[in-house]
Parts: sequence; structure tokens; C-alpha cells
Amino acid sequence: MTGEQDFSVEGWRQAAHIRDREITPNERFWLEVIRLASWDSDPAPTLERVQKLRMIFQTRI
Repeated sequence: MTGEQDFSVEGWRQAAHIRDREITPNERFWLEVIRLASWDSDPAPTLERVQKLRMIFQTRI
């Protein structure tokens, strides 16, 4: 590997070890939230977008 991270969906699945897991009802809900927030545009998961989304879920003390 050249030091670049894989931000593809398959790369995320491999990193999270979720290849064979079923999608939970909560995960289905979050997919719908993302679809609504993106106006069904299906944006690619860029580093900037992933970082912004992760910031939303960080716990603030």
C-alpha cells in the first residue's frame, strides 16, 4: 500500500469487520437520515465528509 487510506465502502467494511453482519433497525434509520440530509444525492465518502460526520458523534465534555 502507498500510505493512502481506502475510503471506499468496501474498505470501510473490511476495517470495521462487518462483512457478514445484518443491518440493524437503527442503522437503517441512520441511512434514511443521511439520504434526507443529502437530498438523495448519494455523496461519495471523502475524507472531509467522514471527518465532519465523525465530529457530530464525538462526545463533548
